[in-house]
Amino acid sequence: MSMTSTTGKRAAFISGLIWGGLLGATAVFFTAAPSGKKIVQQMQQESIALKGRSEDLFQVAKHKSIDLTHQLTAAARKDQEEKEQMIPIPKDY
Repeated sequence: MSMTSTTGKRAAFISGLIWGGLLGATAVFFTAAPSGKKIVQQMQQESIALKGRSEDLFQVAKHKSIDLTHQLTAAARKDQEEKEQMIPIPKDY
């Protein structure tokens, strides 16, 4: 083997090592997790959105329970009125 051939192989190896390292570092940079500040901001935005949705769901549940209470009250009144309109039968008959 000649000296130039060995030197050329070493240079190619070192050049490939550097380029591979740079490409790997670039890939890690673009696929890495966001910074802590970004995560905190995202969590704050999501918590605000969840709070708004939970308030909406609470209002819907509240209105449904009120409607159901009114329906049950009306049914109970109707049942009571029907009982009052019945003719009582004596127990000794």
